[in-house]
Amino acid sequence: MSEWRSLLKADPTDWLLEPQNPSVRYWTLVDILDRPTEAQEARATIAQQPLVQELFAKQHPGGHWGGDETKPMTADGTLGVLGLLYMLGVEPDARTAAGCDSFLRFCQNECGGFSMVKTRCSGIFPCTTGAHLPMLVTFGLGDDPRVRRAFEFVVTDMTRDDALDCGRYQHRDCLWGAIAALDGLAALPEELRSPRSEAVVRRLADALLDADYDFEGEHRRWLTFGVPRVWDLLGALRALAAHGYGPDPRFGPLLGRVLARQDEQGRWLCGSVSHTWPLEKRNRPSKWVTIDALRLLKAIA
Repeated sequence: MSEWRSLLKADPTDWLLEPQNPSVRYWTLVDILDRPTEAQEARATIAQQPLVQELFAKQHPGGHWGGDETKPMTADGTLGVLGLLYMLGVEPDARTAAGCDSFLRFCQNECGGFSMVKTRCSGIFPCTTGAHLPMLVTFGLGDDPRVRRAFEFVVTDMTRDDALDCGRYQHRDCLWGAIAALDGLAALPEELRSPRSEAVVRRLADALLDADYDFEGEHRRWLTFGVPRVWDLLGALRALAAHGYGPDPRFGPLLGRVLARQDEQGRWLCGSVSHTWPLEKRNRPSKWVTIDALRLLKAIA
């Protein structure tokens, strides 16, 4: 794995660096090429994108997005917009801080987890919490006591014997929940890491690596990589790689499934899109999916 580009049929880097998509160009310079000076120059152009300007124009004075501040998880609500701004590489500022504050005020349950409704446990609690912690940390709230309580919730909740037992997954281990929790714990501040959190990571990683996948049936959609990112095989392997599981012998066959999806130019297709904020077209080469594939390969190198 020392030369991860050897796993590509061709090098798509020049395509990713095209100026038409300043966000992908920025992330390519940061995550793939390690060229921070050029990356900062590229980041300055992200705020000029029409989509970014449109998103901030829709923000309410109180910091939220959508028609109801108390319901941040609607398709065009606070959470969806913040997640998109995070994905696009928008720099943290007072507007993103206000949005994060609104999100936390109206979705964090007293136990520390994020819920569709603040006052009761609704939605997929560990999934909802873990999935959004990296965004909150990137937007500068890593030291916020509310975010630290959310990290503690994920660790504590995932120590339960039935932590991954989800009614939406027919009371089997919820692999989506494992991905989301691993994503969240990858952003866990160093001073909060402990033997207990590491044990949780091992448990979640084993759930993903030992799963009985049926890629011709039940898990067929795991090979359809969406934009924005969703819980799929590429997301699962990126979550595992973030915790150092690339060398695990169980990892290789799953990686082969992802590599087989690239085209002759070393690009991956967009399999699904957001109807609210469509960034790319289905069944066309996707810069967003491709850069995630390259992030994965570089992480395991």
